[in-house]
Amino acid sequence: MNIRKCGLWISATALGAMIPFATALAADMPVKAAPIVAAAYDWSGVYLGVHAGYGGGMKDWDTRNADFVARGFLAGGQVGINKQISSFVFGLELDGSWADISGSQFVSVGSAALGITSSQTARSKIDGLVTIAGRAGLAADRWFVFAKGGITVAHERHSMDASATGFGATGTATASGNEIRYAPMVGFGAEYALGGNWSVKGEYNYIHLDTTTPTLRGTATQNGVTAPFRADAQIEEAIHVVKVGVNYRFGGIAKDPSYAPVPAAPGTNWSGVYIGAQAGYGFGRKHWPDLEQDVAPVINLPQYDMTGWLAGGTVGVNAQAGRFVFGVEGEFLGTDIKGSQTIALANAGVTQTLNYDSKIDWLALATARAGFVVGDRLMFYGKGGIAIAQEKHNFSFATLAVPGPGGIAANVSAKAVHTGVVVGAGGEYALGNNWSIKAEYDYIKMFAQQITATGTVNFNIPGVLVGTGGGVFQASKLTQDLHLVKIGVNYHFSPMPTVVTARY
Repeated sequence: MNIRKCGLWISATALGAMIPFATALAADMPVKAAPIVAAAYDWSGVYLGVHAGYGGGMKDWDTRNADFVARGFLAGGQVGINKQISSFVFGLELDGSWADISGSQFVSVGSAALGITSSQTARSKIDGLVTIAGRAGLAADRWFVFAKGGITVAHERHSMDASATGFGATGTATASGNEIRYAPMVGFGAEYALGGNWSVKGEYNYIHLDTTTPTLRGTATQNGVTAPFRADAQIEEAIHVVKVGVNYRFGGIAKDPSYAPVPAAPGTNWSGVYIGAQAGYGFGRKHWPDLEQDVAPVINLPQYDMTGWLAGGTVGVNAQAGRFVFGVEGEFLGTDIKGSQTIALANAGVTQTLNYDSKIDWLALATARAGFVVGDRLMFYGKGGIAIAQEKHNFSFATLAVPGPGGIAANVSAKAVHTGVVVGAGGEYALGNNWSIKAEYDYIKMFAQQITATGTVNFNIPGVLVGTGGGVFQASKLTQDLHLVKIGVNYHFSPMPTVVTARY
């Protein structure tokens, strides 16, 4: 299996400006007082905080016929340091979390009626995460919107139980092991200063844990004889983490007085938090690179169009300096995007019909946005980040002898969480009274995803084998391209005034 690596690095650059102030003196008039400039929050300094959250993602046991979702809660603390120059803030953060991100899968093959049974349960659990990352972003007074990237260290535990009967023998096996993994991490977030050196934050992190091969050790028993047992499991995974937290800033690093924060340009001020609703249409292409065919090789491997409607909600935060806007956004969309394909094969007196279909149940996007304000009300932006999709895949086949009675049929299905990258562009227009409308296009490239589909296999070969049993089929590395066209409306909780520039 090819080892895939994901790297996604997003940075924000704030435009800095200095506004000189002059005072006029006249010999025969009193000196006028300098204008009072509103103080902006200073994000410079050392901080300490706590957080809690939820994480989950796919775990692929590539060589053990197991692919399942692991999920669970986490909690911990963080310490970091920021430096603010003009409206630009950069820093370094170390955080550690206790975690209970776990999952398992049970698969069974054969049946007592067929005289052969085999079953397996695979389990994995992340019980600790430590991350060191750099943060950089834009501050608009009490709002700090940032992107981050760094390295995550994860401690994991794995175990498996297996049993089999057939051909006059019975056997069981158990094995377990643990490992420490190192993985790249990227994320986005926003922090809001409450006053009194306290702030609250929310953020999303994507952790790509590439393929490793931990050794699981235990015992195996066959017909009453026990012996040491070892199993090597190639495991690949992708974890998505959402966290909320609170920080206390100790200060100690002063803002550079030579670089004042840049105020928003006259017109609509896009800074602050917003929520919204959106709807649209999605279309793309699904590829099944390899699923074994029993009769003849498929020259044109399964690939079919995926189309359908989508709708859902949005939450985000912007920070504006001058005409530059930087923001982070999360979206959750229910979808009816689906597609299917049927392939007919024939070879040496045997025919086979194969059916494939897929459906995206929901999509979630975590992105950073960067844009420029044009005029008083219009903002154009680009965006990039991570896409997550829960999909259901079905596979069935029927193999018939020609001529003659009998054949084999199977019907299996699998649910999987797919991960990919998303890039997009759009425009948003302020209507007034804190409302805005937007139109957007997104392109999503899903990473290759392995699935383990389970179900039933029916054997009807008179005089040889008749019966029904469990079936397991593993499809390696399903891929997908997806295009989304969306329109939506947002409500901004912070005022969006149209500022009139005073003239003297």
